[in-house]
Amino acid sequence: MRARRLGPLATLTFTLALACTFGAGQALAASHSKLTISPAQGTPDASPQTQVSVLGVEPQRIRSVKVTGSVTGKHRGSMDDYSGSRGASFIPDRPFAQGERVKLVVRIRDRKPVRRTFTIARLGPVQPVLNLKKKQPDKLQHFISEPDLLPPRVDINKDVGGTRGRVFATPLPSPIVHPDSHITIEIHPVGPGGPMITDGNGNLVWFKQLTGPDVAANLQIQKFRGRKVLTWWQGGVTPSAFGIGKGVIANRKYQTIRTVHAGNGYDMDIHEFTLTPGGDALFTVYVPIMVHLPGSPSGTLSPLLDSIVQEVDVRTGLVVWEWHSYGHIQLADSYANPENSSSYDAYHINSIQNLNRGRVLISARDTSAVYKIDRATGHIRWTLGGKANDFQHRHDARFWFQHDAQLLSGNRISLFDDEAGPPKKGPFSRGLILKLNTRQRSAKVEQQYYRSTTTSAQSEGSVQTRGSGNVFVGYGSEPFFSEFSPGGRLLYDGSLPKDDGSYRTFRYRWHGDPQTSPTLAVQITSSSKVAAFASWNGATAVKRWELLTGPEEDEMRPIGSARSTGFETEIDANRAGAVYAVRAIDSHGRVLATSEAVPPS
Repeated sequence: MRARRLGPLATLTFTLALACTFGAGQALAASHSKLTISPAQGTPDASPQTQVSVLGVEPQRIRSVKVTGSVTGKHRGSMDDYSGSRGASFIPDRPFAQGERVKLVVRIRDRKPVRRTFTIARLGPVQPVLNLKKKQPDKLQHFISEPDLLPPRVDINKDVGGTRGRVFATPLPSPIVHPDSHITIEIHPVGPGGPMITDGNGNLVWFKQLTGPDVAANLQIQKFRGRKVLTWWQGGVTPSAFGIGKGVIANRKYQTIRTVHAGNGYDMDIHEFTLTPGGDALFTVYVPIMVHLPGSPSGTLSPLLDSIVQEVDVRTGLVVWEWHSYGHIQLADSYANPENSSSYDAYHINSIQNLNRGRVLISARDTSAVYKIDRATGHIRWTLGGKANDFQHRHDARFWFQHDAQLLSGNRISLFDDEAGPPKKGPFSRGLILKLNTRQRSAKVEQQYYRSTTTSAQSEGSVQTRGSGNVFVGYGSEPFFSEFSPGGRLLYDGSLPKDDGSYRTFRYRWHGDPQTSPTLAVQITSSSKVAAFASWNGATAVKRWELLTGPEEDEMRPIGSARSTGFETEIDANRAGAVYAVRAIDSHGRVLATSEAVPPS
């Protein structure tokens, strides 16, 4: 990252689009081929710590960025380049004043100056995150070899065979949402949170147990720099149901290779963390701001929770793009009630999908709508659902309080239709695939997926279309996850304990290679017998365990073995030595790793 000090310069914001032509030797991605400046023109609530992001032009062509606040005056700062020679951010040397108006002039070689204005937010109070210490031990798994590891129990309710892959979840308390009350959510914790992988039989494969108040969300496989990686969000959650945390990228060894933080003085929210092919991270940010709400007395300010989409260059940590719901989506389009909430959550963005041609798809729960957005202008190209709907919905194609909207090939869109909570409440939640006709602006149901007509998720949820054609549905605040045939037949169904859920649930093929060692606990069961308990958190290749014993660690011999039977395997053997260890053996008979030697207890 190259930083260049600039003279009196200045502030951020506003997304402006100008066509831009690049030479053959430039590395700018096609999705960012237009000049995009953010915060965008007219942004009503930019952060006091905002950068000015200039995307879509070689950094050396940016001659100057001049930012002048109506209160703070001119700002000096530095220009820091993005990876890939595709732009740079101006970093002011000091924050802007809350509520001030900022004038921005960006001068680029061979272009007319770009002039924009935006306003700095008046920030509202941020609630402390929840720290839920209670547990329900009877709903947790307990292991002799890993006594401190407490993942939730997983039950498999149905499996007709033929489905493949491990289940990726992030257990956390299921919130009971009270949108018309000052008590926003009610929760009954089951146990610790963290990213968790189980096999098709519900056996634990890997659990990264987090210490409260931290929980996790969005555990999935993505690609980073051309390689498959594990990604998840972790942090704390506020009583207003938004997160304050960070994104984690880990390799097959479960080692963290990148930690992604929000920019512009914000914290990353729980609802989305997705990587783009160009090496950026797209995620949500929720920030309380003080605004004048329509119908309130003149001069009064009330709290509003703005939903922000932010894109960060993972390599440099710089903000390359930012979009604010407030200023683009009318408050009148919301189904949330500002009079009965201590933090008016009018939008509640819960998914972001990176599209080609510089477009982004977002889902906003509290407007019951999905939006296709142009990055460069910030304009909404179309709205699907909600009060500002651009589409005619045929038959039962209408949805409410949806999550995880994804555009698919063939002008189709998948989403989780919660159908829950006031003012609308349908009979059950469903995975939904809609066929869109963008010319005629119509939407019809191509297929729907539901496990029963009584399963209704009040919040959260996900829909994953798999390579086999099957569809995997996570029921969010309800404990269930299900896999369906393309035609909607229920093939596989599992569940977490009651009171537990997973914001999203996915299914993938996965090979984990932990760099830790297996763990072993040995118990004396009689004067001549021992029971050994072996496990290896995250390992997927263990087929058999071999038990060793001897007078000391360097004089050990095999005395028994057992086929791996899940996360923890019991090996019964004769009591023969002072210390014991286990070897993990793969399907080819190779030793993968050996535990430390331990005495029996």
